[in-house]
Amino acid sequence: MTVTQLLSITFQVSVAATVFAAGLGATRSDVEYLVRRPRLLLVSLLAMFVVMPVVALAIELYFDFPHAARVALVVIALSPIPQLLPRTTMASGGHLSYSYGLAFAVSALSIVIVPALTQFLGRVMGRPFGVEPGTIATAIVTTVLLPLAAGMIVQRLAPGFAARANEPISRLANLLMLVAIVVLLVLVFPSVLKVATLGTLLAMSLFIAAGLLIGHVLGGPDRDHSIVLAIACANRNPGIAIGIAAANFPKESFAATVILYAVLIGIVTKPYVNWQKRRLVASEPAPQGG
Repeated sequence: MTVTQLLSITFQVSVAATVFAAGLGATRSDVEYLVRRPRLLLVSLLAMFVVMPVVALAIELYFDFPHAARVALVVIALSPIPQLLPRTTMASGGHLSYSYGLAFAVSALSIVIVPALTQFLGRVMGRPFGVEPGTIATAIVTTVLLPLAAGMIVQRLAPGFAARANEPISRLANLLMLVAIVVLLVLVFPSVLKVATLGTLLAMSLFIAAGLLIGHVLGGPDRDHSIVLAIACANRNPGIAIGIAAANFPKESFAATVILYAVLIGIVTKPYVNWQKRRLVASEPAPQGG
């Protein structure tokens, strides 16, 4: 087993552990949140599965940047399965139940929609561009749906244990992911520098910023919904993105480009998250003097 393969497994385990920890705090009502709100569900799916891929395609067509980055941007847009984002959304004032419900709905529907989208965009771009449904299904079931269900079952059967274990498991998962990303970044750093052209940085930053804007606008008028959809539109699953790219272009390596995108997510979304945190603090009632 190579170091890269070991890091890939570590990354997947950390994602599954993060989702499991989220499941420890989720309820059936959280998962069904969007089912009871069909209009919000439709808008959310259009934003993530239609609008964001169109934005990526427009950037790919009209911006001049390296081929590997162009392909990576499109497959990133085809990987709308972010990790559950309860911590970020809660800290920013986002709706927790919507966060859970959106992640569950997107994960379940991606099994069918993502392969169809890859075929469609392949025809538009005039190149073979597809992915086996089994590849997407396996990734989603093992890293999202099963861990989430397992966490919810534990929460239902042993609520006391779930409450105690939630935070330690989340911290361990975050540590594993941080270590995997840092080590992988070190290993592919020369390649990252090679692909980090001005055009690539601008194109990917524009895609992330567009995701924040689109999600914020379409998630309205409720502010707590806007925050969740904005963060979800800007984020993508790097592991699935690399898998789609590798399936279509086996002779090229896209790890460096996807890692670059993962780093840019943190940089570009930080001002938005900080803005929402300030708005949340400003909206809280002042403490009464005694």
